Amino acid sequence: MRRLLLVTVALSLVVVAALPSAVSAQVCNPYTQGSWVTRAPVNTTIVRSWGIFYPGNGNFYAMGGRADDTATELLNPREFNPTTNTWATKAAAFPNTLVNNMVGGLLNIGGTDLIVTVGGSMFGGTATSSDVRTYNPITDSLTVMATDPWPGNPPGGNNLPGGAAVLNNKLYVFGGFNNPVGMINTVWVFDPAQPAGSRWTQNPNNLPAARGYIPVAASGNFIYLFGGSDFAGVPPTLVDTTDSLRFDPATGTFSSVTTIPRATGETRAVRQPFDNTIWVLGGGRTAPNPSAEVDVYNPTTNTWSTAPSLLAPRRNFAADINPVDGRIWAAGGYDFDGVTPLNVNDQFTCVVPVDLMTFGVE
Repeated sequence: MRRLLLVTVALSLVVVAALPSAVSAQVCNPYTQGSWVTRAPVNTTIVRSWGIFYPGNGNFYAMGGRADDTATELLNPREFNPTTNTWATKAAAFPNTLVNNMVGGLLNIGGTDLIVTVGGSMFGGTATSSDVRTYNPITDSLTVMATDPWPGNPPGGNNLPGGAAVLNNKLYVFGGFNNPVGMINTVWVFDPAQPAGSRWTQNPNNLPAARGYIPVAASGNFIYLFGGSDFAGVPPTLVDTTDSLRFDPATGTFSSVTTIPRATGETRAVRQPFDNTIWVLGGGRTAPNPSAEVDVYNPTTNTWSTAPSLLAPRRNFAADINPVDGRIWAAGGYDFDGVTPLNVNDQFTCVVPVDLMTFGVE
């Protein structure tokens, strides 16, 4: 009897493994069937890194950043393989230490999907970069696109890009921080289809208010911006906001949407493929921030709700989403105290419970 039971269990597992299409056909609801889980920690503490998922190999990358606030910039991309649950430090390297606070996205350039990063700074100074860099995870090659530096940081400038999203294979860069003067309000568009030397254009309309460190994500034909940092007070410091905007690339104009329920900044927003909502992941520095709350904006209803919270409050972490299955990664960042760098690596996953009877297994 015991042997029969073991054989039945084994056969059940074989059946499930042999029918991935049937399992995946069941729609997974991330609000009721999703959760954050702890995966292998990053192989270093890491803050102020740009996170991006690369569909070509299914891996997540943390680009640039630093290990802590003592000028330990991270020049090599960090690669997380979700299948093996392992991290690797890649051989490719950024050519200088201006690799904090970059923005970027995934663009197809000349038929190849490349990770693109823009701008950057280093610890302990106001110097910033105008570089546009491309990284090919398949060949592990990192290149500076010398013909098309970001015009939002003119020569000798101290401007950091504020937030970014990709729509229709164009990278939109919103606002930024003129360190240590204040925020900027310009909008720049990078189009890799244009000839070298002319890939950037400035949007005719600026942000309604100058902001930096903005959570930005695209959904449908629009790009959404929620929160972001102001530079205010005496002496001035970074302050979270509740700015909530929809940007229409077709007209280059902004319109207001329902205000995000909490102020935030210094974090990422992602589009959830389940329902095309925008998820704003924790972040913020103005008390009671940083937060673990995940706020969800529904573009169809212009309303807010929440999704499962991060496992712990933090900000300035690397994050991105798999646009097909909705897995999200959030790696590193500052702890709740706003000082301690982390190497935690949390993954949001939606799992459909498997009913073996669906496959005729009883």
